[in-house]
Amino acid sequence: MNPYSYLSLITALTALVASILGPLVTLSVARHQFRANVLSTNRQKWIDTFRDRLADLLSVMNAAQVIKSASAGPWRGGAGAARDNPELAEKLEKTFMAIAQIQLLTKPLETDHQALNDAIAAAVAYLQDDALLESDLAGRLTEITRLGRGIIRSEWTRVKRGV
Repeated sequence: MNPYSYLSLITALTALVASILGPLVTLSVARHQFRANVLSTNRQKWIDTFRDRLADLLSVMNAAQVIKSASAGPWRGGAGAARDNPELAEKLEKTFMAIAQIQLLTKPLETDHQALNDAIAAAVAYLQDDALLESDLAGRLTEITRLGRGIIRSEWTRVKRGV
């Protein structure tokens, strides 16, 4: 074989390899980008839902505390006042709905998520207690806000990284 034949063969093989590997690499990159976009979009939806449920919870807990402080009758965990006040009954229902949604949105094996759920449980206990405990509840609501912000911040960092 002459040197031009080798050169033509090498050129043809290079073109063949490039025509096969080029689309495969492009497909692999496109799949990776698609997964990253879907994951980021889903994580952003999770953040939005989590933030909304947390805001709902804080709002109804504050409203229930105001109603509790204005209640003249026996509190009995809110049952006494809820029987006479449909607005309070609705607030309590929304509180437990928001708690359930937050528990479903959080990851039980992550410590900050566990701490958030513990703070929520403590706030509910203060809210249900017959004593007023306004400052204790306020401290727990502040803790819930701080923990929720931390969780949202870490998830938002992951969204920005595309992870």
